[in-house]
Amino acid sequence: MTDIKIYSSVACPYAHRSRLALLEKGVEFELIEIDLQNKPAGFTDISPYGKVPAITHQDKRVWESAIINEYLDEAFPNPPLLPNNPLDKAQARIWIDFANTRLVPAFSNLLRSPDSETQEEARRDLYKHLDFIENEALAKLSGDGPYWFGENISLVDLSFYPWFERLPALEHFRRFTLTSEFTRLQKWQNAVSQRESVRKIANSKEFYIERYARFTNTKKISNNLSAAGQVTPEELQQAAAKGFRSVLNLRSPNEPGFLEDEQQKAQTAGLEYANVPLIPADGNQNLTEEAIQQIKNLPKPILIHCAAGGRASGIALIATAIEENLTYEQIVHKAAELNISLEQSHLKQFLIEKVSI
Repeated sequence: MTDIKIYSSVACPYAHRSRLALLEKGVEFELIEIDLQNKPAGFTDISPYGKVPAITHQDKRVWESAIINEYLDEAFPNPPLLPNNPLDKAQARIWIDFANTRLVPAFSNLLRSPDSETQEEARRDLYKHLDFIENEALAKLSGDGPYWFGENISLVDLSFYPWFERLPALEHFRRFTLTSEFTRLQKWQNAVSQRESVRKIANSKEFYIERYARFTNTKKISNNLSAAGQVTPEELQQAAAKGFRSVLNLRSPNEPGFLEDEQQKAQTAGLEYANVPLIPADGNQNLTEEAIQQIKNLPKPILIHCAAGGRASGIALIATAIEENLTYEQIVHKAAELNISLEQSHLKQFLIEKVSI
């Protein structure tokens, strides 16, 4: 029987940190997954802030990822994840604080803010912070070693890495990439990503793109149609408050993360609801036509959603092209303006037919 329980959520980067620390320590633990949209009764008895991660050790509780990780390093001293030298340990804490107060807010603002000016400010801040890490941290502290403090992995590496695993979401939604000038950061990221602990709980870029789709702002395709990734019950309420009158769900009930009571939640919010299950890689013409017909019939404006926004954007653009009688060139131009991939299967099939007419 394990003495440690960790309360976690698979998509949470803070919980990711503490799971990595436990794995690096080789400590047995019980993982308890928390649905942050539907927290279990009594969860605040474990985590007073109602957040993850939190741990219990011998029935005593600790919360906040940075504090959890230091506690684990002291409670289970081997292998050590902080330097022994007081000055080096102070440097480690400085950099963990830098992650918490500089890098993470910039990352979050760039990904989540619907305001373009806030996004651009966050983009500049994130680039500045990465440059500071490259030249002030890795250039001066790593030496020839692959990690923050050289040859040995530390809590600093584990504190930063979860956000680097999530960079594909920034590239997908905000076109932010780790450019070639960040040679030390790229070497560091590659080294950490190959650790057994990291590989054991790593998620794919597609996983993060799907999970973070709901944090990005809804994409307005036309005056009547907007596209989004999976929405929560709270976001359905927000959509109604913003003036949407209908929701069109393009997900299949057997997809992971499908909200089974979405129709009920939408109708409770005062929205009309329809579901046309489009398969992402299958440009089925009959289902495309059914989705277009629903768009014609539903009260407008309509919020169209899928898992990550790809199918929704494609179908909304097709409906707009039909309504506005757009030419092939106009559709391609509008897709580029809205950052919609022409490889989206339903849109691709529609364009093939458009060319053949």
